[in-house]
Amino acid sequence: MKKILHEIILIALAATYFALFFIFLMVLKKLILDDYHIEYIGLSQALIGALIMSKVILLMQLISLGSWVQRQPPIVDTILRTLLYSLGVLIVVILEKAFEARHEVDGFSNAITYVLNNRDVYHVWANTLGVSVSIFFFNVYIVIQRMLGKKGMYKLFFTDSLNQVERDKLVIQNPTVATK
Repeated sequence: MKKILHEIILIALAATYFALFFIFLMVLKKLILDDYHIEYIGLSQALIGALIMSKVILLMQLISLGSWVQRQPPIVDTILRTLLYSLGVLIVVILEKAFEARHEVDGFSNAITYVLNNRDVYHVWANTLGVSVSIFFFNVYIVIQRMLGKKGMYKLFFTDSLNQVERDKLVIQNPTVATK
């Protein structure tokens, strides 16, 4: 039961992160489209996308990218994971747009070609780039969390004052400061 609760909390935290990021992208898109008097409402898409993204990303984090990657600096793992996950997002967005267009062009395979050769391709790229940025920062967060420990990020941002964080940094960098 404890493990299930832990998983639910992890998914909820990741979903909250992605929901906030996707809602930000949705508001940005709405503001741009309002300039052209185009109505856009996508809150449900942002929330459902955040739930799906959080579960998929958390599952993908369990997959090792191999011993070579593990011997490299953390940025290598972060960039590789971001590229792989972003490729997955690109494929899913193309398939989603093709599914929406399948009736207009007589079939699913024609719809994929239609999406890639029509103005929808800009929507595909914009969504993929926006989601890729959120994935990158999530992967950076995972690396930082691994470096700081289980509640390190929480402690860093919510328990100590900025002065205390600076003093702790000095003690870590120069252990003789702690003895004075």
